[in-house]
Amino acid sequence: MGRNRAWVGIERRRRAKGDKWRAWVRVHPGKGGLKSKTYDLDTAPSVMQAWRTQQVELFGGPTEGGLAAEIATFLAKPEIAAQPYVHQTARMLGVWLDELGDVPRDSLTKDQFETVIQKWLKVYAEPTVYHRRSVLVSLYTVLDGEEAANPAKATTCPKSWIPADHSVPFATLTAIVDAMPDWRYVKKGIRVPSVAKLVARVMIATGLRPVDLSRVRRHHLAWLAESFLWPASKKGEGVDAHDCEMSEEALIAFRAFDAADAYNRFSPAAVSHSFKRAARQVCGQDTPIHLYTLRHGVGADLYRVTRDLATVGRLLGHAEGSRATPQYARGANAEVNRAAVQALSAARAQMLAPAASPNKSPEKSPRPKKASRIKQLRKRA
Repeated sequence: MGRNRAWVGIERRRRAKGDKWRAWVRVHPGKGGLKSKTYDLDTAPSVMQAWRTQQVELFGGPTEGGLAAEIATFLAKPEIAAQPYVHQTARMLGVWLDELGDVPRDSLTKDQFETVIQKWLKVYAEPTVYHRRSVLVSLYTVLDGEEAANPAKATTCPKSWIPADHSVPFATLTAIVDAMPDWRYVKKGIRVPSVAKLVARVMIATGLRPVDLSRVRRHHLAWLAESFLWPASKKGEGVDAHDCEMSEEALIAFRAFDAADAYNRFSPAAVSHSFKRAARQVCGQDTPIHLYTLRHGVGADLYRVTRDLATVGRLLGHAEGSRATPQYARGANAEVNRAAVQALSAARAQMLAPAASPNKSPEKSPRPKKASRIKQLRKRA
C-alpha cells in the first residue's frame, strides 16, 4: 500500500522495532491541528481510513474556502502529489496554517507572511525558514498561475544553504562510535549485536548516508573486488547508482554488518539517537556532534589526503560539480592551505638558487695577485 498523497494520508514509517503505518489527518486548527496514529503493517486500510474520518467528525475539518481547503486542493494537484517528498510539503504548509489560522487565502497579506518569517528567523536556521517560505510561494504559483500576484514572493528570502565546517577529528569520532553499546537486549538474558553501532562503523569508514545504507543489500557488496554499489539518490540534483571502492576499514565494517544481517533492519532515527547518547557521554551534554558528522569527517579526511575536491565528491556520492562538496572539505582547508604556502615558498626558493651545470666542474676562483708575485720571487731565488 502506498502513501495517500492528499492533505490527509497514510504513510509508512521506519521504526527501530519494525516498520509501522502512520495515519494522519489535519483537523480544525483550534482543535489541535495535526492528529496522527501508528498501526501495524497488517492493519487493514479501512481501519485507518475510519480513524481519520472519526477525527474529522470529532474535531472538525478544514473550513470551506479557508486556507486549509486551499492547501488540500494544492496537494491534490497531480504534479504535487507525484513528488517523492510531498508529505514534507504538507507538514510545512501545516506549520503555516497553525501560524495564520484557517482564514480565506485572499485575506492574507505580504505583511502577515513577513511577520511569521521574521519570528521564525529568531528561532530556526535560515535554510529551514527558506524551505517553509518556498512551499508557500509554490502554493500561490500552482493555484493562481505564474503571472498572478503572489504576496509570498515579496517577503524576505532567507539563505537556502549556509556552508559550514561540521567535521570532527577522526580520533573523537572513533571514541564516540566505540562508546556506543555493543549489544541490544531483545529479551531478558537474550542479546543481539547492536545494529546501530554496526551502521555507525560503516558510516565512519565510507561516508554513506544512513538512508543510502538502508538501501544496500547483500548482492551489492563485491568482496573480491573490494567495492560496493552506492544506491541511487534523488537528493539535490540526483545521482545514479555507482560502484565505490572499499578501504580496509570499510571492508571490516561491512563484513560485521553482513554477519549480523543488518540489511534494512535499522531506523536511521534510532541510530542517530544511539550515536547522540554516546557523543554526549564522550564530549559533554552540549556537544553539537550528531550522526551526520561522521560523513563530514570522512569528507574532510579525504580532502586532507587527496587535495582534490572531485575525488571527495565521487567518494561521497555527490553529483558532479555539486556545490555541497566544498563544505565537506572545509575541515581540512587550513591544513591544505598551509601545505600549499610552504610548497610555494620552497619552489620559489629553488627558482632563485643558482643552477649548477651537469657537464662542467665549478670554476676555480683566481688567486690574489700578491700571492702570485711571491711565488715567482721564490722561484727566482
